[in-house]
Amino acid sequence: MFVAMARFTDVRNERDQEFQAWFAWSNEQLREIHGLKGRRLLRAPDGTYTALVEHQSAETFAAMHTTEVAALVHARLADIVNDEPQAATFEVIVDRSTSGSCCGGAGGTGQRGHERAAVDVSIEPHGCCKEA
Repeated sequence: MFVAMARFTDVRNERDQEFQAWFAWSNEQLREIHGLKGRRLLRAPDGTYTALVEHQSAETFAAMHTTEVAALVHARLADIVNDEPQAATFEVIVDRSTSGSCCGGAGGTGQRGHERAAVDVSIEPHGCCKEA
């Protein structure tokens, strides 16, 4: 698996809802892209946003950027933010399919060993953590 993280540092408060709506819209537009596993929008305590994009491979990620729909998504983003997102890419070395759990499943006597989580967690049917 391949992961890209794009940090959006210039979403102004007055455009916050518009940016979140754009992200939801863009997920819908990109959902049929070959190799795309998922896209999530994260917000840091300082108010900045990061998009977490999971792809089958670096090749499918690169191919996505050559599509017409990706060009449309980026064009609409340019209407909301002034700066390009700061991006970083990663090849996944260990994931939940090899570790047995989405968070490593290590330690403790909390809810199935997840007491160190920063948020309340519940267990999905396949055994992975999610926010409660």
